[in-house]
Amino acid sequence: MNSELYFIGIDGGGTNCRVTLQDKNGAQLGEGISGPANIMRDGELAKTSIMDGVNKAIASANAFLASQSCDATVKPITASQCIVGAGLAGANITSAKARFESWEHPFHSLFVLSDLHAACVGAHNGKPGAVIIVGTGSAGAVFAEGKFTDVGGHGFPIGDVASGAWLGLKAIQHTLLCIDNIRSPDVLAKQVCEALGTTNADDIVAKCAGFSTHHYASLVPCMLPLLQEANDGVVRIFKEGAEYLEAMAQQLLGENTYNLALIGGLSKVYVPYLSEKIRARVQACELLPQQGAIKYAKAVYNER
Repeated sequence: MNSELYFIGIDGGGTNCRVTLQDKNGAQLGEGISGPANIMRDGELAKTSIMDGVNKAIASANAFLASQSCDATVKPITASQCIVGAGLAGANITSAKARFESWEHPFHSLFVLSDLHAACVGAHNGKPGAVIIVGTGSAGAVFAEGKFTDVGGHGFPIGDVASGAWLGLKAIQHTLLCIDNIRSPDVLAKQVCEALGTTNADDIVAKCAGFSTHHYASLVPCMLPLLQEANDGVVRIFKEGAEYLEAMAQQLLGENTYNLALIGGLSKVYVPYLSEKIRARVQACELLPQQGAIKYAKAVYNER
C-alpha cells in the first residue's frame, strides 16, 4: 500500500470547484474540476462537487504517476492519504462551516476556510495583502498582522454586488421592466428573453423561482458583447458594479501600502472602470486559490 501523504487544495465557488493535488514537496500531480461548492447554499451539492473534483484529481495524478514509472506495481493514491485544504464559498458563515465540518469525509484530514481567504493566501503567498473576488459571487478581504478582515461576501441576493449572479439579476429586472413597457424594449431584453426561451413575464418569474446563483450568472455571456459595443444599459449596470468594487478596494487598502489582487471570471472586465489610484495597486497573484488552500492546510497540519 502507498503510505505517502499528499495535499489537495480546493477552490470551491458558486459555479465551479477546482482541485489541485500535490505531493509533500509541492510538485503538482493532478487536477480536477466539477460543479458548485457553496456550502451555505447547498452543503450536500458542495460535498458531491468536492468528491467529484477530488476523484478526478486523484485519477489524473495516478495516471501521471503510472506514466512516469516503469514499475507495474506502483500503488495508486487514495483519498485517505490526502490532507485537504478546502477554500469554499459560504465558509465565512459560521453556522454553514460548522455543519460542513461535521461531514464524515474520506480524507486523511480536512481543513476548511473560505474561498476568499484561500484566494488571499495564494494571491500574496502568505504575505499581507488584499484581494477582491468577483465571479459568480463577490467579496473582499485583507490579510494583515496574522488575521483576515472581510468586506462584503454576504451572499446573493442581499449582497454580492457586481458579481455574475448580480449582473444576471439586474439584466432580468431590466427585461421585466421592458416587457411591462416601463422601459423601452432593447437588445439586452431581447438577449435575455432568447436565453430564457420566453418573452412572457409570468414564465420568466416562474423560471427564476428555481434559479440558483449560477443560473443568474449564466446570463453574463450575453451581456459582455453588449458591453464591448458600449450599449448604454449594459454599461450602466457594469459601472454600478464597478463603483461598489472601487469602494470595497478603498476600504480594504485604507492608508496601507498593501497590494491588491483581483480574482474571478469578471475581474478583468471591471479593471477599466476602476480609478487609476486603485489600478496602480493591482498586482498579479503569486499562487492560485487552490494553492493557497494547500499552503493553509500545510500550516495547520504542521502545527498539530
